[in-house]
Amino acid sequence: MHLASCSFSKFSESNFDLTEKEFKHMNWKPKVSSSNLIVAIHGYNDYSNAFKIPADFLLEHNIETIAFDLRGFGKRKDKGNWFSLDVHLDDVKFNIEKIKKENPRKKIYLLGESMGGAIVTSLANRNKNLPIEGVILVAPAIWNFTEKNFFKKTALKIFSMIFPNMKVSGKGIVEVQASDNAEMLEKLSKDKYFIKEPKLKSLNGIIDLMDESYIDAKEFFQNPSYDTIVLIPLLDEIVPRKPIIEILEKHTKTNIKNFALETFVYDKSYHMILRDVNGNTVTSDIKDWIIKKNSLRQKLPYKEIVKKLKNTKFYHKLD
Repeated sequence: MHLASCSFSKFSESNFDLTEKEFKHMNWKPKVSSSNLIVAIHGYNDYSNAFKIPADFLLEHNIETIAFDLRGFGKRKDKGNWFSLDVHLDDVKFNIEKIKKENPRKKIYLLGESMGGAIVTSLANRNKNLPIEGVILVAPAIWNFTEKNFFKKTALKIFSMIFPNMKVSGKGIVEVQASDNAEMLEKLSKDKYFIKEPKLKSLNGIIDLMDESYIDAKEFFQNPSYDTIVLIPLLDEIVPRKPIIEILEKHTKTNIKNFALETFVYDKSYHMILRDVNGNTVTSDIKDWIIKKNSLRQKLPYKEIVKKLKNTKFYHKLD
């Protein structure tokens, strides 16, 4: 593990004004009036520009996309600091309601990628009356890390308390492939707004967030509050597959009375599934699901999907 810098200063969310709700939106808006709008929540260390590739594709099909930087990420002044799941939930809910108020006639879909998928899952599970038509979970970071890796988490928690602002990098130690889109990854490596060396307090924080969201996921997948699609890439080396398999094994469609939860599996996709070389194929499925009002249906029954997830080669080191 590469240690980039170290500081003993203590961080607290109370150091920041959490009532401040100034979020700069990136908006991919069609020239012709659109009736469908996606609010997209980015992943860990990423920021709103993560959705440029899929948003450009969706523009061609008259679907608007709005994204914003979560606290601690992207172009925000508090970049590099960590904020709890509850803070992110409050911020996302605020933005959805604000966007809906500004677009009362548009159908809004809430999309979360990776960590954003974990945040969206918790928000949807805890709020049954959001002004949205559906939920889209893209390679969601649904992972009960502490339950499966108690001693690793305990060590990280201790170190994060002693050296909260120490920056770490897995470069040269942990080699993972996030996408097969080499051009996109090259640009990302030079993007100053993408965090390449997160702080220990942030690494500890994302694990706490995933642990908490995993509990929500178990409830939400069993009884979703909104029509939902889950997109799972089989070549994911960032988020392990077994945690979501455990949840899907318990999911039975017979228990769902009002809303559908559909799962799609992509054999040749990596974690950054919407930005892969063939990412537009996946985005096209999202487009079809929205435009055809959920007429897109998973190709296999749940038992077959779980079987495929379990029997296909695992690529994450902790799987």
